[in-house]
Amino acid sequence: MIPHNRLTFGAEEVEAVAAVVASGYWAGGPQVAALETALRETFDREAACVASGSSALRLALSAVGVRPGDEVLVPAYACVAIPNAVAAVGATPVAGEIEPETWTLTPAETTYAIAVHTFGAPAAVGYASIIDDAAHGLPRGVPETEATITSFYATKLIGGAEGGAVLGPLAETVRDTRDYTDKPLSGARLNDKMNDMEAALTLAQLKRLPELLAARERLAQRYSERLSNVGLPRDVTGRVWYRYAIECEDARELAARLERHGVIAHPPVEDWRDEAQRDATPIASRAYERLLSLPLYPTLTEPEQDRVIAAVEAET
Repeated sequence: MIPHNRLTFGAEEVEAVAAVVASGYWAGGPQVAALETALRETFDREAACVASGSSALRLALSAVGVRPGDEVLVPAYACVAIPNAVAAVGATPVAGEIEPETWTLTPAETTYAIAVHTFGAPAAVGYASIIDDAAHGLPRGVPETEATITSFYATKLIGGAEGGAVLGPLAETVRDTRDYTDKPLSGARLNDKMNDMEAALTLAQLKRLPELLAARERLAQRYSERLSNVGLPRDVTGRVWYRYAIECEDARELAARLERHGVIAHPPVEDWRDEAQRDATPIASRAYERLLSLPLYPTLTEPEQDRVIAAVEAET
């Protein structure tokens, strides 16, 4: 079987984690600070590392001023972790319609919004009090906002098992809030720290980021050159290739047929909207029904990709 995801790692990652284990500083050691420095140098933004991408989003929402009772516009087509984070700070997630070609949030007049760079396609971030959700990768050329969040989950562009970061002017606020030690009583301080083993693993992956992105881009170009009979993702300026999501008549049905060829493909996210939100966001409904993510990761070989392409061509 060709899996939908496969981890990318080598001796560098193994040695980095082993060194932390041997050091005796598994948490509260120097690796988190080293990763924050590397992120600042890579993206030219201050960085605060936290326990997960969800932690980053929740802490960023609080840092930009979202409070219980507020409404936050989120893409109607997105991972449920995003509205979950909004609900976690007592606010209400409002499902916003998405763009039909990039599947990113359509700008609207609102106080607070979360713009997700869906599958690595740049989203509009130049409006409202915006959180820039770059869990699918930080696209090239996207302007700095109050808070950019990213995720280091195992299968993300930079894999660190778990972990995340908040980048931008509010990083210091997040750095203060992530820890409860010697701090006043507060329901916002929930021990959101990253540990040193995750930081070391993430740092090793960050050093390889240009190589990892180049491999994904090369594979995405091969898909685009050779696939037919399906809707192809738009290669917009600044895009990074986290997912390669094709559009077909029925994503779940096609996924089942591809599995018979030994190819695992997935509808990228599950629908979290209620009935009224579904009625109000028909483009997002189309995305939930028709988008299917094909295998795309640096260790996907060309013969494996050829099998994926042949299976898609045979079943569409």
